Amino acid sequence: MAQNFRAMSAEELLHELEMAGRAPDLELIRACMDRRHDLTTGLLDMLAAPPDERWEGGDPHWYAAIHAGHLLIYFREPRALAIFFQLFRDPENENLLDWFTNGVASYGMAALPDARALLNDETIPEHTRFSMPDLLQEIAAEFPTERAQVADILRAALPALDAEGKILIPKPRPEKPNMFWAFIALALTKMHDFRSRPQIEKLFRDGWLDESVMGDVHDYLKLLMNDTPLTAQPFNIIATYERLQRDAQQEQEWEAKRLEVLAQQEKIKTRATAETTAHDATAEDASNKTSEAQSALTEQTIRRDAPKVGRNDPCPCGSGRKYKHCHGKS
Repeated sequence: MAQNFRAMSAEELLHELEMAGRAPDLELIRACMDRRHDLTTGLLDMLAAPPDERWEGGDPHWYAAIHAGHLLIYFREPRALAIFFQLFRDPENENLLDWFTNGVASYGMAALPDARALLNDETIPEHTRFSMPDLLQEIAAEFPTERAQVADILRAALPALDAEGKILIPKPRPEKPNMFWAFIALALTKMHDFRSRPQIEKLFRDGWLDESVMGDVHDYLKLLMNDTPLTAQPFNIIATYERLQRDAQQEQEWEAKRLEVLAQQEKIKTRATAETTAHDATAEDASNKTSEAQSALTEQTIRRDAPKVGRNDPCPCGSGRKYKHCHGKS
């Protein structure tokens, strides 16, 4: 029987959200969307309490901060911005950074000071700095009036050129090639920023930009001259949860198929054992039957209709952590 979320108190809604797991009922999300005044304080508290590594895999609490963050982004709640950026600074919260980067861009100019601070902070986790060019690029895409300011911030994060056109490499001298500078260059290129062209071309020619990010200088120029406009990918809370529902359904279907194949494999082994016992086979016969059983097992293939889980995707076990930090460790 479907629950009547709209008839629930604020406290009841927050509890339902906290226990909803990876893919909450869309009606729960819609009910929360209509209760900003009642829920904001509780959502801020929930966002500020990120997942605990001691929780076991599949614990629904893993997703409570994620759902709170999504709703606060939908509300454009200004008090949430400071919490988001504080979480981004914590190396334990890489998972939350992946969930919220595009959503935080929806704050527009209000997010620029904190994004610039993280972009230029060499003490924060590497993955956070690498994500800031994407966040700034998304702000520029969603808010074209801020594009010039965003481009200034990104250009200033690249090494400048002196009067003779030489690169002024900061000290201590960074690793070469530099992936961080390559991500900045990529964001500026997608923004079709021609003012940064001398810097970026020189960085390419002197071997400072990691070519695994965008390619070589020729790839850079091709992308820069491309007339494809910068396209925004604004946060849409309903579309986000519809996707999570689809992902959860695909994982359930894959798990059901996996269990079915395992059951078939167990039947094959049981039948081989029974036949061996019934016929009191010799050691050679037993070996042959075991070989036949192994061949049958090999032919059983678990096929996934759902996409393969990437290392940076949420782990299918439902723990809330990235796959590479959970079951992908092995």
